[in-house]
Amino acid sequence: MTSHAPYPHGRPRRLRRDEFTRNLVRENRLTAHDLIYPVFLLDGGQRREAVASMPGVERLSVDEAVRAAERAAKLSIPCIALFPNTC
Repeated sequence: MTSHAPYPHGRPRRLRRDEFTRNLVRENRLTAHDLIYPVFLLDGGQRREAVASMPGVERLSVDEAVRAAERAAKLSIPCIALFPNTC
């Protein structure tokens, strides 16, 4: 059996090359390593604006987004996704 054999005789390992990726694709367990923290951005400084279509969610200025990223890191959430305001 070679590493390049077709499945099920060979199992590709490209998703397991580093610990970060292994943590994201690990099965049967949900932890903070599986989460991506969404951050909705807007222009300006020291601003928060509610997103009407998503109760409890706010658009943040860049300085507030940095604080949100720091909170996510303290919670062991490994990734954030940035969504700019395009209106």
